[in-house]
Amino acid sequence: MKKFLSATLLAAMIFLPTTSYAARSEISFLNAGTGSDNLSVMTALMQRQTDRDFVDKDLTTVQLAKILWAANGNNRTNGKRVNPAAMGVYSVEVYAVTKEGIYLYDPDNYKLKLIAEGDFRSITSTGQSFVSKAGLNLVYVETPKAWENAKHTPPPRDRQIAFANISVGSMIQSVALAAQTEGLGNCVRGSINRDEFKKVAKLSDDKTILLAQSVGYIE
Repeated sequence: MKKFLSATLLAAMIFLPTTSYAARSEISFLNAGTGSDNLSVMTALMQRQTDRDFVDKDLTTVQLAKILWAANGNNRTNGKRVNPAAMGVYSVEVYAVTKEGIYLYDPDNYKLKLIAEGDFRSITSTGQSFVSKAGLNLVYVETPKAWENAKHTPPPRDRQIAFANISVGSMIQSVALAAQTEGLGNCVRGSINRDEFKKVAKLSDDKTILLAQSVGYIE
């Protein structure tokens, strides 16, 4: 069986508190050692599909940590991440939306920062009722600020967005495979109440909402 998580960075993680995603100003993940999955990459690919029959149930703390790491985590000590980014510029941020609140994932420090307290799962869609039952909804947001530290001359804005979309394509598939290893369903969605989410998540006008992805237990 193939190891899915890096042995040095995230293989088994602990989320505080243990069983609740109660809103806090900051939630930390701790590296708890190494681990492996009893599911090969090829088997995960064979089983990957879109699911919509979600059950309103929280992910476990280890599951949440794994999904976030697959979405945008570091897998090398030099800060490089699981998923590729053009010119080494990681311009896609990941917002985690649970029934407790909207959080911004900080991959460098293994933390979730509370942005807004409350159940805003429904606004990560434009009316798809199953979204409000998914234990976790990820929203992928492009930020041009990331290009300020680029080692090379940044490309035009339209190409920055195009590059971000390529990165998101990899991110959503990494999440889908990670979900399969935990017996969870996932659904990638372009239908997002962008205006409402942008307001509640306090996104600046220059940021672009790209995609959303529901992850959770299925019937």
